[in-house]
Amino acid sequence: MALYLALEGGGTATRAALYDGNRALLAEADGPASNPVDGGVAACAQILVSLGRELLVNRDEPLSTVTAGISGAANPMFRDAIAQRVSDALRAERTLVTDDLRPLLMANAPAAPAILAIAGTGSSVLAKSETGETIIIGGRGPLFGDEGSAYQIAVSALRAAARSVDGTGPATRLTDALSEALGAASFAELAVRARAASKRQIANLAVVVSRLAEAGDTVARDCVVTQANRLAVQVAAAQARLSLPDDTAVYLNGGLFEHCPLFRLSFAESLAKSEAGLRTAFPALRGPRAVVELSWLPLPLPNVSVVDYGAARVNALPPTEQSALMECPLDRLSPREIVERMNSEDARLGLAVAADAHNIATVISLAAEAIRSGGRIIYVGAGTSGRLGVLDASECPPTFGVAPNQVVGIIAGGARALRESVEGAEDDTAQAAADLAALAPEVSSADVVIGVAASGATPYVHAALETARAVGAHTALVSCNPVSCSAAEFVIVAETGPEVLAGSTRLKAGTATKMILNMISTGAMALAGYVYEGQMIGMRPINAKLRRRAVRIIGGLTGVSEPRAAELLDATGGSIQEAVIMARLSLDAAAARERMRSAGTLRRALEGTDA
Repeated sequence: MALYLALEGGGTATRAALYDGNRALLAEADGPASNPVDGGVAACAQILVSLGRELLVNRDEPLSTVTAGISGAANPMFRDAIAQRVSDALRAERTLVTDDLRPLLMANAPAAPAILAIAGTGSSVLAKSETGETIIIGGRGPLFGDEGSAYQIAVSALRAAARSVDGTGPATRLTDALSEALGAASFAELAVRARAASKRQIANLAVVVSRLAEAGDTVARDCVVTQANRLAVQVAAAQARLSLPDDTAVYLNGGLFEHCPLFRLSFAESLAKSEAGLRTAFPALRGPRAVVELSWLPLPLPNVSVVDYGAARVNALPPTEQSALMECPLDRLSPREIVERMNSEDARLGLAVAADAHNIATVISLAAEAIRSGGRIIYVGAGTSGRLGVLDASECPPTFGVAPNQVVGIIAGGARALRESVEGAEDDTAQAAADLAALAPEVSSADVVIGVAASGATPYVHAALETARAVGAHTALVSCNPVSCSAAEFVIVAETGPEVLAGSTRLKAGTATKMILNMISTGAMALAGYVYEGQMIGMRPINAKLRRRAVRIIGGLTGVSEPRAAELLDATGGSIQEAVIMARLSLDAAAARERMRSAGTLRRALEGTDA
């Protein structure tokens, strides 16, 4: 019997469930937040894929459909990209992706008109007609009001508290209760803390407001009731705009409905006063159980991205190999136009890299731990990607003062491939394993092996990652195409798209890859203690220019004159860190050397902490 995978997630957590064709639950799993707005499309897709693989392990039945309802996936570009990545990785016959709200309506009222009222941190109303036409009212965030939300209840309570303090409004216990909730000793301090708080932190204050409202505080009660009424007005507007019947079901969703009886009762009473006869109820099907119902609904579905995994898709060119859609090809442009075209394309790379910030940060943490514990960062690639890995590795010893074997670059075809193309090198999987085996010491669980492949599909790179994973090393893949790689714990993807010169991934893909490698090595070294106050304290002053820089660094970190900084540098044999310790702690060279050796990092040596 075929399998059906359902995924439901957002800004707090992600839930996955596996069902059979009879809708029977087979297995469940939980994962971290997967909102693509917060963590990026690539990170979202990887979380979904990881949960899917967890539930599918040791199962031989075919995977019929993957359905995902993800908060933040209302944007069609996000939906399409997530659907494509999940389809590529899990290879279900069909992959459907939408936001986290539409499944609630579609599953609980597949053929009937219905309204979904959402009252959580934010708020909105989603309604659909019997024909499937949908509209959204509200949901535009705090700037436009977010009426009927926990955030607006809290904001109105903070304002009421301010009026009470100023004597322009009635007395209320909100002033003390809200101050206590945010850890403020006074209302003046509360105002400062509230300005710095996130939307979620402010929304959490609605619990305090609700508690006081239930206890009889009339100001707090007014805050809750007013917002419930405003959400009811939006529901009535949705009904009117779609001309829905008077007995249309209104499904309730969100923490305010679930945990604040006063809000729920006020909302229902407000609807009753409209004489529309709307019925309120919590949806029977929720979470992954609602999402999986999309698998059995007839296509097309509004606002749902659908990817069919078939032969045409398998054989499609990856984005980096496709031709860019341009009115005028590169060779028909003037020199100035070429500059403008390429600069315009390159300007988008920052966003492409930032889209996978979560995975990049995770790999930085793993790489930093490897360096701290005596392990290595090992880059493996072919062609341009391999050269970029070797370049980044070769820059680490002079920049940070690490040993040459702590950051290693391996390129398919060996040293010769740095200057010329080596035929067939990127396809030689046996050589990949041999190149890793040739390292001394052998690759182990202390190392982080990072495959670098613009296409994401280089056999040499995949073989190297499989070899590294087999011995317990952490593994990651840096790619510019949405790909899956079972040997990589983390897949970092910067979707650079088609090149201005079709297939020439030394261009945008190469630039984005270099940006990512810069982040990994620099971030890892900073966390491992090779950077102090933004300075390259491990740098080796091996020439006149670098010596002048070292003297400036010492002077800047200690306040001593340049001549004195030069003396300290000479006394330590060229160690910036030991020279700084000498100046800051008034130690001689031998004592500074011992303190640095014992502490391990300059920060710990100076501050006597484990920071």
